[in-house]
Amino acid sequence: MRTITKSLLVALGLGGMLASSYAHASTITENLSFNLTGFVDVIDDAPPPDTTITGSITVTYDPSLTYDNDTTDIVVHSLTGVTVDSALGFSYYDGYLEFGGIQNDASYVDAYTNDIVVSFDLTNPSDPTFVPCSTPGYSCGTYTGSSAVDASGYTVADSPDGWFYGAQSTVTTTPEPSSLLLFGTGIGALAGLARRKMFKMAFRAKHELS
Repeated sequence: MRTITKSLLVALGLGGMLASSYAHASTITENLSFNLTGFVDVIDDAPPPDTTITGSITVTYDPSLTYDNDTTDIVVHSLTGVTVDSALGFSYYDGYLEFGGIQNDASYVDAYTNDIVVSFDLTNPSDPTFVPCSTPGYSCGTYTGSSAVDASGYTVADSPDGWFYGAQSTVTTTPEPSSLLLFGTGIGALAGLARRKMFKMAFRAKHELS
């Protein structure tokens, strides 16, 4: 059995300054839910100890900035099916966001640690996707040799192996609550205007007929 001496996942040069997104007017809020299945051992084809991982996070960030192991602009609503031995955070650069434990860096998973990394392509924030291992800059591509395996996975403390997942996994996004409230308020206002207009038209017709 071969062992891994370096990180299984290398992100696209994430590093540099830790940014606080709240100070910028161009921040966006992304609600991401993911279901990870179909794991593939990228080292020895061993069966994965965990077969399904689910999670839900909300991230607020400025797409023009770089984030490195940010734990303040993220809310982790849920994470099941995996053990992580460090605080959870995210790193972001130029449309690519990695979520995971910050012990090894949010963009990496290391052998013999309980860790996870989930890589999102947010170049189109309204249509988030996973990042395939074949993407330049992601070292998991050298392990898998397959573009069908995505650059997200996990490691466990008692094993040198790493598990990444394939096409069975899904990622979804939902509008933030404030957006839903604004949308609902707008619909309500339009409905109110329509009712008032209909009332005025009916009132006018009544008086024209009398």
